[in-house]
Amino acid sequence: MAVSPSAASPISKSGYLFFYDARSCKEWLKGLPLTNVPQAQQKLLDALRILNRSADFTPMDRLTCLELLRDKVGFLLSEQRSRSTGKTLPLANADMAAWTTSNTLLNEMESGYRRCYQDAQTGSAVLGPHAALLIQRIVRYIGQSMLISGWLYRRFDAAMWMRLHLQFIEAESRHLVDTKVKDSIGTIDSYSSIGQAYITVLLRQLANVYELSQWDSELVDAVLMRFTHKVVIRPVGSEASPNSQGQSLAVDLLSNAGASFTANLSAAEHTRFIDTAELSKSLRRRAKKLSEGADATAVDLPEGWSPLEAFTKLSHLHKLWCEGNLVQPSATAPTDADAIVVFGITETHFFLSGDLFEQPGVQRELTRQEMSDIAMFGRVSESTIRARYAEFNYGSETWPMVDESRDQVRVLRPAKSNRGVAIGKLVGLRRGKDGTFYLSVIRSLVEDSPGHMTVTLSLLPGKPEAISVKSADNKARGATYTQGFRLPAMESLGVPETLIVPADTARRGRGIDIFHQGHGSAKQVNVVDFLERGADFDRATIVG
Repeated sequence: MAVSPSAASPISKSGYLFFYDARSCKEWLKGLPLTNVPQAQQKLLDALRILNRSADFTPMDRLTCLELLRDKVGFLLSEQRSRSTGKTLPLANADMAAWTTSNTLLNEMESGYRRCYQDAQTGSAVLGPHAALLIQRIVRYIGQSMLISGWLYRRFDAAMWMRLHLQFIEAESRHLVDTKVKDSIGTIDSYSSIGQAYITVLLRQLANVYELSQWDSELVDAVLMRFTHKVVIRPVGSEASPNSQGQSLAVDLLSNAGASFTANLSAAEHTRFIDTAELSKSLRRRAKKLSEGADATAVDLPEGWSPLEAFTKLSHLHKLWCEGNLVQPSATAPTDADAIVVFGITETHFFLSGDLFEQPGVQRELTRQEMSDIAMFGRVSESTIRARYAEFNYGSETWPMVDESRDQVRVLRPAKSNRGVAIGKLVGLRRGKDGTFYLSVIRSLVEDSPGHMTVTLSLLPGKPEAISVKSADNKARGATYTQGFRLPAMESLGVPETLIVPADTARRGRGIDIFHQGHGSAKQVNVVDFLERGADFDRATIVG
């Protein structure tokens, strides 16, 4: 079965604006301004468009140029992703333009390799031996295009699944699924295969990209890079091998959908069962070591993760990839039509405490207007107080509620909202117009239409108390207090007492000074471990 050339770029004659063969391409790339990511991406895109549409390149020169460009595209895509760290959605116009360029660049790379495969299919003897590499590259770029949609938490066109499955069908028909090809991007040993690339795409999407922060995504990528070779796609006609829950992971090659767990699924010509038994063993073995306190790097995971964090994430991935029994909390129609939301530690602290934050034990110097009010009225006037509060521009927004469960709320971010959202961002939440603000974390995002997003908020257990915190580390001498929260222990849920502090304030095994307004002097506690590290906060267990 031949790969459809419909997605390949049209052929036309062109000049040599950038390069004219593999050697000149290599020289041209040496002058590419990699420090200016948007400019470099645009130059690559312009060059790719000409390369894909030109009839002046020999088949091997075209492939060699694509391979040379591929390394630069991969590097710039990684840089673009890194520069998106901490940015909220919707993106600013400049960032959105950069994303659009990245997306188009991936599409052009896929089209370029399709053009090469088309040449191989129509008689190019020199490209024939590279069929496995060409299909593997096409699979990679389809997966990258899916992934980049996840950067914005957008749903990609479901037809992309069929494009992906057709590549696998083609590889099967030519017995190329397990053929090793060189791959310097996304691998440990610089080798991959069509099967590994295909499995990576399936598992990457099965990891719920709409719930992943960049921090989470890097962990998922590291796990996939290290362990996809342990996953086996069973050949056609193979019977299902249900897991302990009686479910089998399978993919329908004639559907616009990825892999999913299904019970009582029978073998069929277009069904492929995916065996994750060996992957399960590797993940469980590493999770056990993490539960015993092993460092993340000691079990082939990225540095920077505490054992508890890494254990939690790895256990979650095991459920998604090997168990298939992840039960979502049952949601009901909301009791209240709207929710009041406040973003970040600083503003949420203001609404919880009911006052502006001041350094504990430090007498604030009165403003000239306040001193004038006291001299005239014997007190600070209401108008002066309101004016001072207005300087900080703290505010809340009202968002419609979609549904709610015991520990989650789904809300709609209106297109007119001034607030950006990001996975892992702390949000103060109050249901209805009355009641108390609670702390929540953005767990998933889905952009249904430009500007309109469905936001899932996970409620942190316990009634929060607004406090002041600062690092007690000797290296942080001179540090001042900042806003934080204390969440009480919830014995019924097995949740210990925790602190919510600004990101990077706490260190495992180090001290934190906390001050409760009206509770006397400051108290020092020690950080035991991190339960969660969000986009703008850390949640840590404490002792003392």
